[in-house]
Amino acid sequence: MAGRGQPKKFKDGQQLIDLWKQFCDQIRENGYIEAPTQTAFERWLKKEYQPVDVRTIYNALNEYFPNIKKDFERIRADVISEGTMLGKYQPTMSIFALKNWCSWSDRPNETTVIIDDTTRNEVVTLVDNIRKQNNKG
Repeated sequence: MAGRGQPKKFKDGQQLIDLWKQFCDQIRENGYIEAPTQTAFERWLKKEYQPVDVRTIYNALNEYFPNIKKDFERIRADVISEGTMLGKYQPTMSIFALKNWCSWSDRPNETTVIIDDTTRNEVVTLVDNIRKQNNKG
């Protein structure tokens, strides 16, 4: 795991989300003159909290507190959407940001499920058993 031996900069996921919300609220209050990027968040944290690099933010979201990643993306998506609707962000770039950063899709009903080999084998066995039972009756 990355950062082994290094103390975490955030005590838990809730602290990171609280700081992210404060940063995003400041973007709103300042008229959307800045985008909700992790690099901008890094600069904000340096002034408002403590120095934290982008890699630390990435690790916190993907390794230490992955359970908050959807909330992080949802908050970001709200700021981008609001800023775009108010004419502060360029629409085409906002679409790219929402798709790439916030997992938005043109086909929101599509769901991709990735399963491991054990689960796949269990499903295959279940389906085979059901087919066998249906063929007996």
